[in-house]
Amino acid sequence: MYAGIWLPLVTPFRDGEVDVSALEALTQRYVESGIAGIVALGTTGEAALLDHRERSVVMQAITETVAGRVPVVAGVGGLDTAAFVDEVHRLEVWEPAGYLVSAPAYLCPDQEGLLWHFRQVAQATERDIVLYDVPHRTGVGLAETTVAGLAGLPNVRAIKACARERFAAFGKLPIALLCGSDDAFLECLRAGATGGILASAHVSADLLDEVQRLFISGKEEAASQLFVRLEPVLKLLFAAPNPSAIKAMLSLGGGVSAQTRMPITPANAALVHRLEAARRELDELRAVSIS
Repeated sequence: MYAGIWLPLVTPFRDGEVDVSALEALTQRYVESGIAGIVALGTTGEAALLDHRERSVVMQAITETVAGRVPVVAGVGGLDTAAFVDEVHRLEVWEPAGYLVSAPAYLCPDQEGLLWHFRQVAQATERDIVLYDVPHRTGVGLAETTVAGLAGLPNVRAIKACARERFAAFGKLPIALLCGSDDAFLECLRAGATGGILASAHVSADLLDEVQRLFISGKEEAASQLFVRLEPVLKLLFAAPNPSAIKAMLSLGGGVSAQTRMPITPANAALVHRLEAARRELDELRAVSIS
């Protein structure tokens, strides 16, 4: 199941509130587009800025719209392991396929502490656990030995990896490797990744999927040529705090507001202008790259 292009879905806002209609429409659009799976309440969904009520609203809207057509994994993060466990228990009512679980932020525990943390969360549910190695947000990375130890747990199924220096090590372990750094997607595929959880899939899922299709069919040079052309746009989408640029580009097509929740500021006018050009570039690249 943990293969292909997964989407960490944004949370649309309207007048400061979750825009449920826009969220349902986005979810429907991406399910129909053939996305491999959806991550709800991830970083790109500004989950850390949503209260419990809003998180419930988001889960209800996404799971009702998906209606079992693709797997939905729910993001779980924060500081306190007990709060992680409580959130897993709270989210069980929506029957997600699993949980994307990060290290506790800010605390910077050692590897023994990380083993304990992830084991507590994994033991709190029978659903899948996708480990999330995102040291630029949590302040601590997962060592290969730590992930190898966790891979022995029956419900630890995959890892979303953001640190390039650990791609190769994680690719050798008996769980699925999913890329979490958009501009390193091809590098991660070379290390053995089966896919990616990529925020840029909001606007380029088909092109990312084509990169992977070419790569696994042995056409690595063609995959590289396509990715080289796609890479500047992927980097542009992270030129402002995530998901500002992605929301701004989505808003160019109408139906979704570019609003973010402070302290995440919206994309400025100069970036929006560059995104308009990037949107045209994606359309041109799509026309010549996807049959």
